[in-house]
Amino acid sequence: MKRVLFLVNGLGLGNSTRCHAIMQKLAGHGVASTVATSGNGLWYFRQQPGIDDPIELEALQYGTSGGRISGVRTILSVPRYLATMRANSKLIEGVMDRLKPDAVVTDSTYMRRRRRGKQVPLFAVNNADVVHTLYRHYTDRPASIRLQFHAVEELDFLYHRFVPDVALSPSLTSAAGKPPAPYVRIGPIVRPACRPSATQGRPSRILVMLSGSKFGSPVTLERAPAGCTVDIVGRAAPANQAVPGGLHYLGRVLNTPELAASADLLVVNGGFSAVSEAFVMRKPLIVIPVPNHAEQWVNARTICDLGVGMMAREEDLPAAIDEALGKIENFRAAYALLPPAADGAEEAAEQILKAVA
Repeated sequence: MKRVLFLVNGLGLGNSTRCHAIMQKLAGHGVASTVATSGNGLWYFRQQPGIDDPIELEALQYGTSGGRISGVRTILSVPRYLATMRANSKLIEGVMDRLKPDAVVTDSTYMRRRRRGKQVPLFAVNNADVVHTLYRHYTDRPASIRLQFHAVEELDFLYHRFVPDVALSPSLTSAAGKPPAPYVRIGPIVRPACRPSATQGRPSRILVMLSGSKFGSPVTLERAPAGCTVDIVGRAAPANQAVPGGLHYLGRVLNTPELAASADLLVVNGGFSAVSEAFVMRKPLIVIPVPNHAEQWVNARTICDLGVGMMAREEDLPAAIDEALGKIENFRAAYALLPPAADGAEEAAEQILKAVA
């Protein structure tokens, strides 16, 4: 049986959910998958049927200051990043010698190319080329994301220009243009349960799914909008405080598409996987980019450009919900004008299958 090794950054859940979607497509073609990951990725994959116990990697983290992403601290942390990459590369080399995979797929896990004669096809799931292009396309970009863009996103773009054989680049918009080689443009990669499920009529249910990483935005809601309930994923109810009526704190949830299917409005951070899943499901959106994060701002700005949602700051969440509810019909109408999203997981699997056939 053919086998693919997936190397998945486990800082949040988005890398894990989209790689899992590709694994499921490959399994349908008789190709097995092994995953090596860290952090939230370990939690996610250990609960997935049909997935072997994941191999644990060292986590690669952003530099922080005051609980926020810091471009300066990220630059200063480069020696630590390089040490982590070396340790992971050594572990991955051993795994590859043991498993002898037919292909390797990385998602924000960085590795060196293998020695000549031991190479296997190296794929990456990465759309830094989209960020590279749209950062310049949107001229209203804030100065606060500039350092992170040049210190992280542009280096990510260059790595994927020169290291992988193929970089599978999902996008929501044609504004990203044709990518440079070895990038291959595909549709958004989402889990199979993310099917279009647009709601109609007066909105009554709001789903807040902010990132489970340590950079995820806090949820500060003192009430639910009139006539609405608000389900809050990934957060526990405040300790020693009464929870106002209409607010439901659900903690960690594995299969969030099931919750999203009946929601009228989704609130997410700007991670590409969370935005993609909501987009494919045709859900009006409030996107709250993690502060100082260029990619998340670009993703949020793209949703605004498409007309299917709005961008907000984390401290403005209550007012943003009220504003979005007032614009819900505009967002629904914008979705009605857009064609169905392409199946990026299937397109990614097709590219990988060409190499392992």
